[in-house]
Amino acid sequence: MTIFAPTDNAFNNLKAGALNALTQQQQVQLLQYHMLPKFYSLSNLLLVSNPVPTQASGQDGVWGLNFTGQSNQVNVSTGLVEVQINNALRQDSPLAVYPVDKVLLPEELFGVKPPSASPPAPATNASSSGKSNSSDTAAEPSPGKNSAGGRNVALGLIFGLGFLSMGILS
Repeated sequence: MTIFAPTDNAFNNLKAGALNALTQQQQVQLLQYHMLPKFYSLSNLLLVSNPVPTQASGQDGVWGLNFTGQSNQVNVSTGLVEVQINNALRQDSPLAVYPVDKVLLPEELFGVKPPSASPPAPATNASSSGKSNSSDTAAEPSPGKNSAGGRNVALGLIFGLGFLSMGILS
């Protein structure tokens, strides 16, 4: 298994409330998006066929990561976020853990929403009445007092899953 573990700074740089807006299922998918079901060394990541399916892949399609780079520098891209991987926290089969300076945001969760989700005609009418401002504000996620705790839980889950997998495979 290969895990990309966002640093504390990666979570601090997220837009306020970005994780709070996710459902529990989406939070699990975000965690799974940071895991590959196969062990990859840094040099192996340069040889893969893109996109590489993550653990979040399933009936909804392939939730993949793209890898580029050269020598001992690897870039990972989600389509929304690109980050360099320069070293490993662990790189012994069956588990590789790489720190990343950004949370890997899948397009499936954080990409542009299709226009059918909010029809243009009602939005225009609502904005002219002035009532949409209060509903738009209510729909926006707000950074709660537990947002830092949520980040710590997410990081803990990533490491916990990695160590659980390591225990099962050894």
